Amino acid sequence: MLFFSVPSKGQDILIDGEFRPRFEYRNGFKSPLADSLKPVGIGLQRTRLGANYKSNAIIAQFTMQDSRIYGATDLKQTASLGIYEAYAELLLMQGLSVKVGRQGLQYEDGRLFSTAPWSNTGNAHDLAMLKYNNSSFQANLAFGYGNKNDILSESVYDVSGMYKDISILWMKKTILNGLNLSLLGTQEGFQEGTTAALLKNLYHRNTIGGTLELKNDSIPLSFLLTAYTQSGKSSVSTNLDAYLLAFRVNNKFSSSFGLSLGTDYYSGTSPETASTENHTFNKLYGVNHLFNGFMEYWATLPKGGLIDYLAIVSYPGKSKLSADLTLHHFLLAKQMIVDKLQVKRNIGSELDLVFNYKLTKEAAIQLGYCSYFTTDGTRTLKKASQDSHSPQYAYLMFTIKPQFFETPEVK
Repeated sequence: MLFFSVPSKGQDILIDGEFRPRFEYRNGFKSPLADSLKPVGIGLQRTRLGANYKSNAIIAQFTMQDSRIYGATDLKQTASLGIYEAYAELLLMQGLSVKVGRQGLQYEDGRLFSTAPWSNTGNAHDLAMLKYNNSSFQANLAFGYGNKNDILSESVYDVSGMYKDISILWMKKTILNGLNLSLLGTQEGFQEGTTAALLKNLYHRNTIGGTLELKNDSIPLSFLLTAYTQSGKSSVSTNLDAYLLAFRVNNKFSSSFGLSLGTDYYSGTSPETASTENHTFNKLYGVNHLFNGFMEYWATLPKGGLIDYLAIVSYPGKSKLSADLTLHHFLLAKQMIVDKLQVKRNIGSELDLVFNYKLTKEAAIQLGYCSYFTTDGTRTLKKASQDSHSPQYAYLMFTIKPQFFETPEVK
């Protein structure tokens, strides 16, 4: 139960929620499904309750979250209720603030850091962040350091997939009206081992790059260019040298028709590369669902890297309805050998059709249908037989975001 009093002038409180059930039909989702196995229907639900407070000196956000699979618990049990975000931001002076706590990170289109809105849990980080913001320049400097338990001396940190420490520097500059350049650099430290002698040693992965984006409502053409390099180590004994290149160009031909073309190139490691070297790019904490196909066949990149050629036909819609049709064609960036078999570089294509309908400002429906067209390369990489279903995936998702309370506007 929440208790609050109406604040004085200069203070704002917003209490809102999110109810997001999604029903999916999975027939070869993420990997081809053998003919001997049956497709599955599954229901997921994410529920959030948030409270936001703003004054002249403080911004605070608290978001509770429940994530569940329908039928995973009996009638007397609850699912995973926890905290998604809990942070406070102290305003130090005009344009400068410090933000501490558990917080979602979303930079540009979410390639490397994303709140992962499609996920049933989302992504959030425990950080201390210094923020600067004026009309044409923004900057974030963040640092995080993790421990698994409340400890008195250094101990093993073995939380799966997590860094021991992280540093992030992000800057964004408006060059011209609608033209923005952003730069992002991050350093992650991972514990070398579990023995006492190695507890103090960390190996580091470094990522640096940026995005140039043109987006101006007064012109029909827009584009986005992205480039990142990675260095350091991908494991204790493996050197990392990888990169990502991506571009999108979009043209809105009319109020009811748009076309986007693009390519994603993730570097990969060839079979001839020494075992102490790694050239496969790591997508860090970005969103998997948005890029490289809704069926998520390559959410985890192949060792040989990935090239994704894509085209999007969009119907922006003047009314409540919009739609997108996306075609992906996937290739390996480098040759791969799996189980002594050479993988053909053509690893398939995917077609994604999505409809969005906005019922009200608080409620929306999304309907999607996706199909993956496998090749010999797909089946070799996924270790699937010829006797597999034709991969298909469909979903229906409701997103309802009610506002339970908002401070009355002071007139």
